[in-house]
Amino acid sequence: MEKFSVLSIDLFHPGCWTSLTDKYEVNVKLISQNFSDDDFFSSRVLILGRDTKKLINEMRTSKSVKVIKVYSMDRGAFLVDFICPKRNAISNLIHETESIVVSHRIVDGTEKWKIVANVSFIPKILESLERTSNLINFKEIKLNELRKLMSKLTDRNLEILKIAYERGLFDYPRQCKLTSISNEIGIKPNTLLYHIRKAEKLLLEILLDEYYSLL
Repeated sequence: MEKFSVLSIDLFHPGCWTSLTDKYEVNVKLISQNFSDDDFFSSRVLILGRDTKKLINEMRTSKSVKVIKVYSMDRGAFLVDFICPKRNAISNLIHETESIVVSHRIVDGTEKWKIVANVSFIPKILESLERTSNLINFKEIKLNELRKLMSKLTDRNLEILKIAYERGLFDYPRQCKLTSISNEIGIKPNTLLYHIRKAEKLLLEILLDEYYSLL
């Protein structure tokens, strides 16, 4: 049976149109791609931010990309269709290794990829990225660690946290007191606080150490 892994990759790609975003206040998200042509591939991206028009104008004059069509959306957001040569393209490497793109964002000139890759292709992916780009981060996400963290959260922890949230304990200003929830549930305030703090700590650990790296 083939084995797959989730990779988190951050890189700066000199000479690629993505490096242009380093100069602008924008956030770019990949929407779709097509690799049916032998020499070029097409992409559609969503561009958000204050400098969207400036970036699109520079993309129109860039030699590394050919803008085909621009769709204007609400509040300065744009969908941009363009084509790029396959040679030395990160997107083409991911396509050739039959990897699946979980997410792809471009911020401050940095491409942030999350992909599902066949473990047998990981050495090839790493070697190619080191050769063609400035690799900032290359990490294999251990999903088993996420499952271990989730298993530490008991049903009781989650139940109490849900009740506290629904009653407005985390609102500002608070909509209820800790004692009113403890009376409702039938446990001491200190025990209630213990369950809440334990659940909060584990959820933050999951968010910061594991889940956030998948975004």
